[in-house]
Amino acid sequence: MKSILPLFLFICLNGFAQTIDLTAYNEFLKDHVSSKGVVDFDKVLKNAAELNKITHSFSKISPNSGWSESEKKAYWINFYNANIIKLLSEHYPIKSINYVQNAFKLKVIDYAGGKISLDDVEHEILRRLEDPRIHFALYSTAISSPVLKKTAYEPEAVERDLGLATSNFLNDKTKNIINPRVSRLSKTFQWYKDDFASLEDMINFINKHYGGAKINSETQIVYMEYDWNLHRK
Repeated sequence: MKSILPLFLFICLNGFAQTIDLTAYNEFLKDHVSSKGVVDFDKVLKNAAELNKITHSFSKISPNSGWSESEKKAYWINFYNANIIKLLSEHYPIKSINYVQNAFKLKVIDYAGGKISLDDVEHEILRRLEDPRIHFALYSTAISSPVLKKTAYEPEAVERDLGLATSNFLNDKTKNIINPRVSRLSKTFQWYKDDFASLEDMINFINKHYGGAKINSETQIVYMEYDWNLHRK
């Protein structure tokens, strides 16, 4: 697949300052996401027009060279999460987003006068910001996914909130079972191991965000199977 990175570099260098109003998205999340981070897709389906307006408003924004790293992180995380909800809702009811063929590669998201995919956002943009915590803020709609934050990621709080999202994910025993002898980690760590400089770097990352006993280079690591079934209340 031809890289879309040059397009985004052009946008970032030639864009203009824009204000993101997250009011509508915050209201949508408040009304459609439970306190446990579960999306009510039956309700989303009834309010599809509202979600379409939100994703359209995101698509009209062009991050530019004047944006801080925190602004870019917040924007693209919100962009991704809103659009994956939209994509799944357009095929709902289904048991898993994997029932949508090539769901993450479908170029169906309007952006910069063209079409991009969820994979484009994650791999071409977000991962290039070199912050592994981002993986624990992105919602895949699956049981094994990080839960969806009930409010939007705001630039002024995104660094704190990424830390919280990572800590919450690591301390969730349905997703990671961590102890010094044998640790069963989310497959997320296997998929994105290249986002860590080394195994030692990943171990330090886990120890920083996990609230229990520390692991080390002698810890046996096993990766859990990822449950792609739809995260339901």
